[in-house]
Amino acid sequence: MRIKSYFANSVQEAIENARAELGSDAMLLNSKKTEWELRSLGSYEVVFGVSAEERTHATSEETKPVAAGAAEDLVRSSEVVKELAGLRKEIETVRRSVARHGRFPGGGGVETEEIRARLAAADFSDEFANEIAEAVERQMISSRIAGAQRSDGALRHELERRLAVEARLGSERTETRAVAFVGPAGAGKTSSLIKLAIRYGLRGRQPLQILSLDTLRVGGWEQLAAYARIAGLAFDVVHNSGMLGEALEEYAGKKLILVDTPGFSPAECRDMRELPAGVEVQLVLPAVLGFRAAQRTLERFRPLRPAKLLFTHWDEVESPGAPLEVAMRSGLPVSFLGSGQQIPEDIREADKSELLAHFTARESREQSAASAA
Repeated sequence: MRIKSYFANSVQEAIENARAELGSDAMLLNSKKTEWELRSLGSYEVVFGVSAEERTHATSEETKPVAAGAAEDLVRSSEVVKELAGLRKEIETVRRSVARHGRFPGGGGVETEEIRARLAAADFSDEFANEIAEAVERQMISSRIAGAQRSDGALRHELERRLAVEARLGSERTETRAVAFVGPAGAGKTSSLIKLAIRYGLRGRQPLQILSLDTLRVGGWEQLAAYARIAGLAFDVVHNSGMLGEALEEYAGKKLILVDTPGFSPAECRDMRELPAGVEVQLVLPAVLGFRAAQRTLERFRPLRPAKLLFTHWDEVESPGAPLEVAMRSGLPVSFLGSGQQIPEDIREADKSELLAHFTARESREQSAASAA
């Protein structure tokens, strides 16, 4: 097998370059972000292989006009030795990559490998990218479909199936909706709460009450009180989380109760107390967190039984794999997306089309090109 690496600023560009040189039968072996010292060649490295039979046929066609002779044979032998040495080096590189990832990445068809590469480039973990790509492959086999456009559709279907969205506060089943926003310090809980309070309380004309449990941080509840006063929204402080149940009973006549909580650090998680029954907990996470950091945060706050995920800093996300993987693995629906500091404009209901836009952009471009043709 002939093995060659292609460097480009996107995985798709590298794949297209490889296909142009090696042909459509070339196999995608691996893809990864380029190491720092090679970053000038491109942001991504994609390794392709082509079978020895095809390479032998090509080289035999190229060498037909060469006359036989001892000197030429010697030169040719020297070139073969050099080529074999280079091939051994490339094979060893792939072998180490395979050992590092724990499995040979070329187990599926060409379309499946491209899907795996796209998911990895979008910052999904290797494990989850493999899992999704294999599910897409099974879907394509059972449906007897193939081709890049069909594989894009299968990928979108699989991602949509795994991703849940529930863009609302609380449950429609209860007359009074109480929602608590929890998460690490600096995640954007307070600003998200006030944006939603203005949207639902003022614009939606719902009787609304804001409660703050953020009495640990200096100036914590005062900031929210100032926002509430400016917006003309009802506000109160609950100085002890054990008193939250009484406060909820006191304001039971309100249609919506939004509860702000302090941002607990990992060391302070032991101080968290379970919230009263009937309170929906939304975990606020910055979308720019890496998957492992986001997953650790989710585990820290799991004792509070989060029911939904609210992602902030969505406007800063370049590759959405990490937040999407957290949502898909946990099974928690995404409620809202925060995308800036403007109050109340910079928050909106989560939408699957927007969340998965990164993976449907190529399909949209292909459809536009086909329409134009």
